Amino acid sequence: MKVDIEEISSTKRALRIELPPQSLLEKLEVVYLHLAKKARLPGFRPGKIPRDVLRSRFKEEAKREALQELVPESYSQALKEANLNPVCEPSLDEVVCEEGEPFSYRATFDVKPELQLSGYTGVEVHKEKVEATDAEVDRALEYLRDRAAEYVPMDGWPALQEDLLVVDYEGFAGGKPLKGVSGQNASILLGAHQFLPEFEAQLHGLKKGETKEFSLEFPNDYGRRELAGKRVLFRVTVKEVKKKQVPPLDNDFARSASACEDVSELREKVRQDLLAHKELEHVGRLKSQILEKLRAAHPFDSPESLVDAEVEAILADLRRDGGGHRATPIRSEDEATRTRAKDLALKRVRNSLLLEAVAKQEALAVSEEELQSEIELTAAALNQKPEAFRKLLEREGRIETIRMQVLERKALDLLYERAKVVEGVNLVTLA
Repeated sequence: MKVDIEEISSTKRALRIELPPQSLLEKLEVVYLHLAKKARLPGFRPGKIPRDVLRSRFKEEAKREALQELVPESYSQALKEANLNPVCEPSLDEVVCEEGEPFSYRATFDVKPELQLSGYTGVEVHKEKVEATDAEVDRALEYLRDRAAEYVPMDGWPALQEDLLVVDYEGFAGGKPLKGVSGQNASILLGAHQFLPEFEAQLHGLKKGETKEFSLEFPNDYGRRELAGKRVLFRVTVKEVKKKQVPPLDNDFARSASACEDVSELREKVRQDLLAHKELEHVGRLKSQILEKLRAAHPFDSPESLVDAEVEAILADLRRDGGGHRATPIRSEDEATRTRAKDLALKRVRNSLLLEAVAKQEALAVSEEELQSEIELTAAALNQKPEAFRKLLEREGRIETIRMQVLERKALDLLYERAKVVEGVNLVTLA
């Protein structure tokens, strides 16, 4: 096999691969033997079709089958010989596939740029003083009280904003019930925008036991296509109206909320928790500043395929977040959105490549214990069993993705540990 490497750019390579005529002929021979057994043609008994008839009738099909084996095999071998590691599937062109002639093609693909970093330790960043104000402590305590609130049934109470309703509802179009537009004992918190605003507005003032019918038109950009732009008649029966009761900020609440002796102790605990959270956030911002300075100091091209894949991942996240009934769905044809997504994708890909380079130069590695710990943490966050989650990752080939995430985090931690962290505000930057 003959392999020539073409360096198109710092992130793109092409391999010109040529195999001797015999390579194609051997694959075709296997294909024709298989076809001879399974092919069915009028006038011939199964397994007795002459080879020249098979070649005449199935020539193109035989070539396709032969190439399905020949190309992956030769491409894999060529990559090993060229010592290249693509980050995407290749695109093939200049294919020459004729019996009796050398089989050749050109495979083009992206590779990661070869980075050799310098000056990545001792990066100067400015750490600000972290504080938790009394007002922030007050807001946190209000959040704790609100989270501990209970909803108490109120007979004869008209439904108002922030009340919790328990309802049965059903939607009709053309006098017929709509599939998937009904609910039994559904909880609706007025003002939480769990349903369309027009739907919630119709429930205000209703009392327990009352039934109301009303119609409304779904927005044209509603997440469920079968309902978009359609007018639906709703019948709603209120089974409960519950009013929110927030516990007072007293010593009893302090003991139940956080096992503190009194309100004073609870306030101090909340303050320390806020400080710890703010400190973590601030360290995260400092790490981002380090990466920003490294990007500026080490300009390089990013593989197009990695950036494109990251763009699509970002847009998919936006569609999931905005694709329901509470917001207008994100459309990929929105050029402004796609431009912002590409800017973010470029930054993420460059950060990843920089951290990978740091890890390589520092000989960082991820142990099996560290990998398993990350899998267990991720599984817990997704409410899955670690063993089942790991098997899923292995089936989908995502174990290495998890390993790289841990490796990049270790590299970023190293950059922060070796950074020059200066206390106080950088006045030069502010100016």
